Amino acid sequence: MANQLSNFRRFPSAFAIVAASALAFTGLVATTSPAYAQSGGDYRCANLAEQASTAANGAEAGKQANAKRFVSTGKKLCEAGNERAAAKQFRAALKLAGVSEVQGDAQVAAAN
Repeated sequence: MANQLSNFRRFPSAFAIVAASALAFTGLVATTSPAYAQSGGDYRCANLAEQASTAANGAEAGKQANAKRFVSTGKKLCEAGNERAAAKQFRAALKLAGVSEVQGDAQVAAAN
């Protein structure tokens, strides 16, 4: 009987170790997810950002500073994981520069 009691006494510490491990794993997954989104997996934070940056550099002198500001804000939003808001900033920079968005075949197929 004494043997069984000692096993039950160890159960809370074993449960705590398992719970802490699960929590650590969840934290690891949560912190690596934004890095995956930033790695170029999203069209809006990869290709669209590049288009907007190129268009901002080639914009008229009066509009160039504003276009670059839109691009900078969009890049910060991508780093924060907000691709939708970033795309709005990149598209505003393209519009300000007078350039239309160039979509690849995959983006056109996804839009239809």
